[in-house]
Amino acid sequence: METNADRIRERVREGYGTIAVTGGSCCASTPTCCGSSPAAAEELVKHIGYSAEELAALPEGANMGLSCGNPNALAALQPGEVVLDLGAGGGFDVFIASRNVGPTGRAIGVDMTPEMLAKARRNLHTYRDRSGLDNVEFRLGEIEHLPVPDHSVDVVISNCVINLSPDKPQVWREIFRVLKPGGRVAVSDLALLKPLPAEVLTLVEALVGCVAGAVLVGDTERMAREAGLTDVVLNAKPQYVEAMTGFEDPLYQKIVAQLPAGTKPSDYLVSLEVQALKPATAVVGSQGCKAEGSMFSPAVGELVAIGAAVAANCEPCLKYHYDKANQLGLSKAEMAHAVSIAAGVKTAPHRAILRLADRLTGHGPSQSDMLSAPCCSDSGEAGASSGCCSDDSGPTAAHPGC
Repeated sequence: METNADRIRERVREGYGTIAVTGGSCCASTPTCCGSSPAAAEELVKHIGYSAEELAALPEGANMGLSCGNPNALAALQPGEVVLDLGAGGGFDVFIASRNVGPTGRAIGVDMTPEMLAKARRNLHTYRDRSGLDNVEFRLGEIEHLPVPDHSVDVVISNCVINLSPDKPQVWREIFRVLKPGGRVAVSDLALLKPLPAEVLTLVEALVGCVAGAVLVGDTERMAREAGLTDVVLNAKPQYVEAMTGFEDPLYQKIVAQLPAGTKPSDYLVSLEVQALKPATAVVGSQGCKAEGSMFSPAVGELVAIGAAVAANCEPCLKYHYDKANQLGLSKAEMAHAVSIAAGVKTAPHRAILRLADRLTGHGPSQSDMLSAPCCSDSGEAGASSGCCSDDSGPTAAHPGC
């Protein structure tokens, strides 16, 4: 599977590298999501909602007809926000976003194709001169492994790119990781209403053209939610695919030739708008020991869960989260540190903490005789922290944990 994923990435990288260098389409000179001639590209983006004012402010060549929606319109960007574009290409959506966030904000574009990145950076010089803004940067990287710190981005946008990834669940996890708590997602992508015929999936042009990599609409929602995102809203727009077919795009004509009689591309494909939020606070799931929807990155979340499992004496939880941490590549030293912190918490005497809880909550005496007190006892028996729980005087020099 890893070899196949690498092969897919290389095909996509080669296809879009060619588009960046030639400035045209990988398929033809008509509007297509795998590149267009300049005139056709402008016709396409006007059709999907970009304004003439937005297009006039762009550097020449930034729009290559690689869009299938308008994520900037979805995002409703505000001045001062940090926005990240996945698969930035020549900088089309990044430059539009940068005007919306203004001089106090920042627009970051990530792309895995060196030729695209070089094109975007050349466009950046023109953009700075025209706009007077210096709030844009482009970074080389894969969208499955974003070169962006945890919790550093207000908004993630993407335009017809996630479908190209061979590991889409990882992309959604990365989106969750880089978003600040309360951050939001605005993505335009191609998705499937039902599976495409196998013959279509064999077309290399369909892969580079954002078609063969598309997944079912329901799978897109599931992956976003499993990554921890909430308030997921999907809006299917079949008009895009219908328009592409009407433009007599060669790629779509090839797809039509492979479809069952009486069907058309829009019966299978749709332009999908995806909006979602990262919770402002952690939300812990209740299914078994698994914590879902955490505001932490997956790695930090598993370390927290390991510590909680130790403090709670939950052996199944500890085994579960140890395995998950291993899968995420966490070292045993990191896990041991989490256990050490939890062990310090665990040594606090049960009865003392119950008394404190009673005082804070105004509750009557707790049923402490029904609970074990492994770290100390009132009797001062051997092995116990004698005197630690004998009164409410608080921490002592001998037992600071109390």
